[in-house]
Amino acid sequence: FSRDAHAMKPMLILFLLLTAVASVSAQQPADKPSASTSMFESTRPPASDEEHAAVLAELPDDPGTAPAVFVRGYLVDRRGMTLYIFDRDRPGISTCYRACERLWPPLLADLDAADEGDFSILERMDGARQWAWRGQPLYYWPYDKRAGDITGDNVSGVWHIVLETAAAPTPAPAPAPESEY
Repeated sequence: FSRDAHAMKPMLILFLLLTAVASVSAQQPADKPSASTSMFESTRPPASDEEHAAVLAELPDDPGTAPAVFVRGYLVDRRGMTLYIFDRDRPGISTCYRACERLWPPLLADLDAADEGDFSILERMDGARQWAWRGQPLYYWPYDKRAGDITGDNVSGVWHIVLETAAAPTPAPAPAPESEY
């Protein structure tokens, strides 16, 4: 019996270590969902009826010519649908084509649309025109079904909502005081 218990000791230690690591890695800040492991897996539940109504209520009556506005802290189109950016894009260049494009439809610009503030238009490889925010191409997540849904945030760890805090320009650091020495 003691021989079997001695042989089981390393397995017990391994089990306890794995349990501890899993517990620590599962702890995420409440406002940041864990990254999904699948490009099809949503990371947040759909918006509640209250959240849906709040987003619609905060949409401006006249959004002007900008393709999107910040509502409740994140970027939405004129209908209140959440917009996303892709970590693998480069400024002014979309890298989301073919299967990616079918899963993450771009926010397309009309032929007569023009740059507006932080919003610019980039030309996609297929000739379509896509809106970008501060050079980052914008996309929809098809599993967002109504205004207020943000179920695509952090999908595969590379798709993110655009937060309003990122909209404010970062002030330049104050110059260091000159030394007398």
